[in-house]
Amino acid sequence: MPGSARVLIASSADSNMRYATGLVILDPFIWVQLGSGKRAREYILVSSLEYGRAKQEAKPGTKVVLLEKIDLKSVRKPAGRRRNLADITAAFLLSYNIGEVFAPETMFAVHVETLREYGLRVRLQAPFFPARSIKSDREVNAIKRAGRVAKIAMARATAILKEAEIEWNDTLTYKGARLTSEWLKADIDKTFIDNGCVGQETIVACGEQGAQPHNTGSGPVYAGVPIVIDLFPRDKSGYYFDMTRTFIKGTPTKELLALYAAVQKALAAALSAVKPGRKASEVHAAAAAAFAKSGHSTSDEEGFIHSIGHGLGLDMHEEPGVGPKSEAVLAPGMVITVEPGLYYKELGGIRLEDTVVVTKKGYANLTNYPKAFVLR
Repeated sequence: MPGSARVLIASSADSNMRYATGLVILDPFIWVQLGSGKRAREYILVSSLEYGRAKQEAKPGTKVVLLEKIDLKSVRKPAGRRRNLADITAAFLLSYNIGEVFAPETMFAVHVETLREYGLRVRLQAPFFPARSIKSDREVNAIKRAGRVAKIAMARATAILKEAEIEWNDTLTYKGARLTSEWLKADIDKTFIDNGCVGQETIVACGEQGAQPHNTGSGPVYAGVPIVIDLFPRDKSGYYFDMTRTFIKGTPTKELLALYAAVQKALAAALSAVKPGRKASEVHAAAAAAFAKSGHSTSDEEGFIHSIGHGLGLDMHEEPGVGPKSEAVLAPGMVITVEPGLYYKELGGIRLEDTVVVTKKGYANLTNYPKAFVLR
């Protein structure tokens, strides 16, 4: 009777492939798991360009197979279609009498259809590796490494804002030059690189720009309005960290101070709800309740307009979801962000974000960075 297999066809830029193999290979290759549990056997199929390195770096027990040596006599591609890696995958699977394939929902359609051409039943799954939501000590340490770099970069950005001078038109200058979002982001990204991480889409958004949660920011940085700095460096191991702080240079209005205080209270409320056995949605509900108590309303575009957080690991946003509709139950080893924010076009945005790991009794805060709002 035909058996089943789990299959990935991707480069290591795909987080599932990076998780499954631990390899960093820029070109697409193939991962196959035959059987399950203790009887599971894993194979990596790579080209001659990667064969030697893959044999050295593959996880113990994984068999590395040379793509060029796969016998393709059992697969005949339709005329007019170029051969792709799924043809080779099919030949390999059929040689082991495999009839059913489990693949991630993100598998390219051309690969799915190619496997089906050979009579293989393809079942798409999400998440493909449910175990990814529970981080090992090794993974938590990788996230911590990225976190240390994030805090170095945040400390430098904070120091620059402190040293900056306020001009007559409320723009800021630093060492005689106008301070812009672009310059500050470039400095932050250089700090990442200097410390073994990479950054992408770093956020330095002030004023009205900060009222749009994912606006990366552009143009001059101003005094008297909130400046949202959201950092998410990626460690060389592939793991992310995520933290946000909001600052104001100069003297804030009473309204902005009240807004910041409300976000701080919401963060404290949400963190207090992080406990194993609780639904992730309860974390969001705790923040929403705190905002309602402080009298801050939410519409489609203003107020507390996003989920309280998300899982973090090889992807910036991964399981578990931490939003109002999440069915996920928190468990020790889950790494999540907790990031309440309030956004009003006329005032700007204020967001505070900590990354935490769920423990047996509650959580451990991996961020532990000051939450100073006013910078003189």
